Amino acid sequence: MLPLFDMLSQAQDGRGMELLARQFNLSQQQAQLAVEALLPAFSQGLKRTTSDPYGLGGFLNALANGQYGRYFDNAGQAFSQQGVQQGNDVLGQLFGSKDLSRAVAAQAAQATGIGQQVLQQMLPVIASMVMGGLFKQSTGQAQSAPAGGFGGANNPLGQIIEEMMKQGGSMTGQAAPQQRQAPQGQNPF
Repeated sequence: MLPLFDMLSQAQDGRGMELLARQFNLSQQQAQLAVEALLPAFSQGLKRTTSDPYGLGGFLNALANGQYGRYFDNAGQAFSQQGVQQGNDVLGQLFGSKDLSRAVAAQAAQATGIGQQVLQQMLPVIASMVMGGLFKQSTGQAQSAPAGGFGGANNPLGQIIEEMMKQGGSMTGQAAPQQRQAPQGQNPF
């Protein structure tokens, strides 16, 4: 799998970044800076979410339903009300609260000089596009890293998949339970 930035650069046949810039009235360079500033938080959120068996199950369930693929193929749909709503759902899963999402946007605003409000509006759109790209890569519908690799340290989902493969682990097609923590002493699976 590709690192997240490279993957987003391929959205809508390489025009995803251009569409982000146009939608948020930014230059191409500003859009790239914004994405570069926001993606580390996505990586951390993916790592946090997938380190918990329930979080991993919920994430894989959301990824597997395929609804996000269209946001990668047609990035303009990520700007729709439904795309933003689904992106906000992803942000809730990755960050856990709106306060953390706002803090991510505030930190990115300081790093880039782009307004915090613009970055807050970009977050759910980028989340939808990232999920679409991860879906496309996980189903073999998008380009992946050279030599069949999963992207190593630059792609947290790739690291998780690679580690699961090393351990011989597999996930069943069962839906994730609604609660995040297993009762003490019980295996979540």
